Amino acid sequence: MLGVRNKLKGKVVEIKKGGINGLVKVDVGNGVVFTSNTSIESIEELGLEVGKECIVLVKAMDVILANEKLKVGTRNQVEGTITDIKKGNVNALVKLKVNDNLTISSNTSIESVEELGLQVGQKAAAIFKAMSVVVATEV
Repeated sequence: MLGVRNKLKGKVVEIKKGGINGLVKVDVGNGVVFTSNTSIESIEELGLEVGKECIVLVKAMDVILANEKLKVGTRNQVEGTITDIKKGNVNALVKLKVNDNLTISSNTSIESVEELGLQVGQKAAAIFKAMSVVVATEV
């Protein structure tokens, strides 16, 4: 068991190796592909190769919300509909339904929720860097 809200099963669809790190692309369903910046050492230790089933982990605190997709240098952006907002004293947990099989959670400040005017039923985008995506083969 892991204390990570976003745990998604997927399959490796592409690996581009560099000198120290590589980009691992994982299809998490319905054509949604997340990119992970993973060390070459980890790619080899996990035996990652195209077609291998894996798990993608993204901490909710690493997910940024926007009212729409943005033109930024971030590899992972998905659009969806806000299905739930749970407010605490400082932060809120916002759930974004991307499709029937994929919901992304974001832990963001209440201030940001209010500034963006986020509400249940509203369209929004979840954005997170490839460095925030961890690929695992067992959990």
